Amino acid sequence: MTGPSYHALLAVDIESYGRRTELVQGAVRGTMYACVQQAAGESGLPWDDCVALDRGDSIILLVPPSVAPTVLLDPFVARLDRVLRGHRVLSSGTAAVRLRVAVHAGFISPDERGWMGTAINSTCRMLDAQLLRDVLAASTRADVALIVSDNFYQAMVIQGHVQLDATTFHPVRVRQKETDLRAWVHVPGYPRPDGLPADEDGEPPTTTAADAATAADAATGAAPANGGGPRIGGHAKVGGGIAGGDIHVSFGGGLR
Repeated sequence: MTGPSYHALLAVDIESYGRRTELVQGAVRGTMYACVQQAAGESGLPWDDCVALDRGDSIILLVPPSVAPTVLLDPFVARLDRVLRGHRVLSSGTAAVRLRVAVHAGFISPDERGWMGTAINSTCRMLDAQLLRDVLAASTRADVALIVSDNFYQAMVIQGHVQLDATTFHPVRVRQKETDLRAWVHVPGYPRPDGLPADEDGEPPTTTAADAATAADAATGAAPANGGGPRIGGHAKVGGGIAGGDIHVSFGGGLR
């Protein structure tokens, strides 16, 4: 087996695939392949030079290092959205295809059964994230919802290697199985797509040492290490009034 090599990865998945009959599933699978291949051809992404891993209702495309990874975002995403829209106009509702798209890059390795690597796992987790499903479902004017890993976003979007407006990418946190990573969501035609989590900023929660000590004190009933009495965080009612901020109550000397 040869060693790992660095690849860009593009994955697509059909919305609401499992809700359709097997006859319709066969038709929309064909549409997925036809539309992705057409958009790839129009974008300068050489399909025949890529490795396409079939996953039934999805495709994971391993892009060779010789291909500029920028094309996976610009112009591929906009072209794919346009191709799918054209198909939808000519299709019945049951045969229409909308796609979730995930883009990432990393080291992967071949073995006797195919390809493996954390980069593939992360791409699949992003593609399957419920937040991306919600965004596509809510963004009814588009036929594509894109999620991009943070490293790809920082290297390609922030550095200006694509023509897409960086302000149309919004940070999210993907927590799927063993995966916890920051990513960015973009929907063609939306400055801010519908369906994004209202309280999501893409950053992991942080806990300071003081927060941890206070939590430990609360759990054990011990007094805080700073010598004061119990600490009441946030807002508290004291003597019928409202005191804002943090209040420290010492056992020997009133409010401080």
